[in-house]
Amino acid sequence: MPKSEKLFEILNFIGECPDLTPKDLARLCNVSERAVYRYINTLSKVGISIQFRDGGYKLQGNYGDIFRKLNPEGLEALKLLVSAGMRTYEDERILAYGKNFIKLIEMNLPEKEERQFSEIEIVPEEIRAVHHGGAITIGQSSKPDIINPILTSETISVNLMSLIFSGLVRFDAVGQPIPDLARRWEISNDGLVWTFFLRNDVVFHDGHPLTADDVEFTYKAIMDPANMSPRAKRYELIDQMETEGDYIFRIVLKHPFAPFMSRLGWPIAPKHLLGNEPFVDTTFNRCPVGTGPFKLVDWTEDDTIILDANRNYFRKDRPILDRLIFKTYPNREAALQAIAHGEMDIALNLTASDLLFVNKHRSFNVYSASSAVYYAVIFNLKDQVLKDIRVRKALDHAVDVNSIIKNQLKNHGEICTGPFGVNSWAYNPNVKPTPYSIERARELLKQAGWANTDEDGILIKNGQPFELSLIAPNISDTLERIAVAVKAQLAKVGIRVKLIHTLDDSELFGTPFQTIITMIAVGADPEYTRRSWHSKSGKTNLASYENKFVDHMMDLGRQEREPEKRKVIYHRIHEMIHDDCPAIFLSSAFEYIGSNYRFRNGRFSSMIHFLTTTKDWQIISEEAKNSVQEHQEEIKVVAG
Repeated sequence: MPKSEKLFEILNFIGECPDLTPKDLARLCNVSERAVYRYINTLSKVGISIQFRDGGYKLQGNYGDIFRKLNPEGLEALKLLVSAGMRTYEDERILAYGKNFIKLIEMNLPEKEERQFSEIEIVPEEIRAVHHGGAITIGQSSKPDIINPILTSETISVNLMSLIFSGLVRFDAVGQPIPDLARRWEISNDGLVWTFFLRNDVVFHDGHPLTADDVEFTYKAIMDPANMSPRAKRYELIDQMETEGDYIFRIVLKHPFAPFMSRLGWPIAPKHLLGNEPFVDTTFNRCPVGTGPFKLVDWTEDDTIILDANRNYFRKDRPILDRLIFKTYPNREAALQAIAHGEMDIALNLTASDLLFVNKHRSFNVYSASSAVYYAVIFNLKDQVLKDIRVRKALDHAVDVNSIIKNQLKNHGEICTGPFGVNSWAYNPNVKPTPYSIERARELLKQAGWANTDEDGILIKNGQPFELSLIAPNISDTLERIAVAVKAQLAKVGIRVKLIHTLDDSELFGTPFQTIITMIAVGADPEYTRRSWHSKSGKTNLASYENKFVDHMMDLGRQEREPEKRKVIYHRIHEMIHDDCPAIFLSSAFEYIGSNYRFRNGRFSSMIHFLTTTKDWQIISEEAKNSVQEHQEEIKVVAG
């Protein structure tokens, strides 16, 4: 059991049952007495005071008083401990306790623009001081493409753009827009006119001031068909744009579109450098100039990219580090060897198969950050067998998602019950996972006519064995492992599964199939779900799913601008899609990120661009590094 769960369990027992002895806690939580001391020491580092007195442990003060005294970092850490600890509990009493606990924490958290993290380090007070300066090396095995807001589409280059450029808005950890280049905005009552009031203190890295002309230039260049921008379709609903003076920018839409804000975080390019340049051949593509927290100072022939902190960054919280070095390795093996030899501080895009190698090196630590995709087994609803909802629900009951998360995902995952990311505000927490039950699966299959079996134990209907094809695209070893597990689990209810391997999902478009295991992207706004589950979305609707009421609700979600009303709409969509069972929704997906102990404050966002908190990263002293390594079990908590 992960440490965060044990911490929550111990905290629960001490809060509910005072005077427990170390032996009692060790027995109840299935750990050693020595481990009990370490866990209580960890809790003390986030401000929870537990003392041993009169033969037992006692909580010092009530939770309300404790929370009021805790600093925000301690409250955030405690919230993560409790949240992670609740993930595998099914006891309603303990879950209710945890929910109330989190509610108390939330009540005492100060309002802040960004405060939700996928990972947090708890270190002694003497290590917490901010030390400006220093450089860290970030390694990855995919080459960067051009860095130009008009043309860039490749993943690592998009992440680099988030460091070099700024957008009209940025997004917090749950996808809500917050000011960036625009200090505020107004939307007309009919939802058509969007007016942005820009900051007047922003300059590009070359010292040239940013104005509304740069914003207008960027969007017009993306929309111009002659430029063939990969982002063009996202702005087709713009009817016209205009500027009013230097710092007011206005967009008029062709029709109301509530999710439009999710498209306004894209980087703004400098008109004075690109206004008369051919975008494909411009030197700007390898020498980009933006307004972000870091500026590019070198891009070498071996694709090493060096970024320096922007001393003229318009936000007060300028980067702590002086330099970021992005080093490209020719392949994964070379990157792993660089980890072994201490040549990098951060390793991006590790796969689950890399973890065994990395874990051998004690100076390197692996974190998981929630990705913007989830795993699912998609049913083809046009298939004669799978048209029967009883069969689909039986398959859902027959797949043990908890086992897949534990064994195939190595506990790096969270059960997903519907079409939205588990961290999204659109995700409906009231939709419960389908319980794993072979008995219920067999009962439903029997109702659907699959009552008898052949000599091999395979179900038969009308003389035909229940054989199911499951396509596993060769894009991820994780998908392969999950597919094998699903095959084994379905065999337990008498279904023979044939695995079929393809190069990628695109091979399926227009090709008949029964089931496919895949990763589905969720996007920054729940509107993105439309491409997978709206009946009019065409080939991207792999399941051929049709529900007129879901279509209607998705159309409403596009029009409704009131956040709470939108939330109600998408929660209902989540519920309906789950009930229709067009897929076995499995788990959220995770990215694996490694770091050594020179580095801390790595707040890896659960949103798409996990480098957006880079400005908060810092290097700790050698003494502090040694302290962290020596006491890592006591002072480090990794959520999830």
